[in-house]
Amino acid sequence: MTAHGRPERGLVAPAAGGSVLARWEAILAVAAPELAGHVKAVKFDAESGRLEVAPDAPAYGTKVRWIAPKLIAAANEKAPGANVRFLHVPGGQAIRPQNCWCVPRIRS
Repeated sequence: MTAHGRPERGLVAPAAGGSVLARWEAILAVAAPELAGHVKAVKFDAESGRLEVAPDAPAYGTKVRWIAPKLIAAANEKAPGANVRFLHVPGGQAIRPQNCWCVPRIRS
């Protein structure tokens, strides 16, 4: 910080979103312990209140969508001032194994 109370060049004061991301495991422990290790918080936009999460399988993404109100309430409880308003689970972006045998390859 400079003497005028502003952050130095290139440094940004910590935002509420950082605490949401940092406390994600504690949020899951309260709201949905079964999702721990399977869903990661990847981005929080404090301006819109949008928390983006990434499940490691489509079934976990479905579970997150079903319990979104509970997760939002837990996030706002564990990270006061963050004001999470909604969760975003990107479709089709779940992490999948490279050598998945469940999807047959079509050969021409």
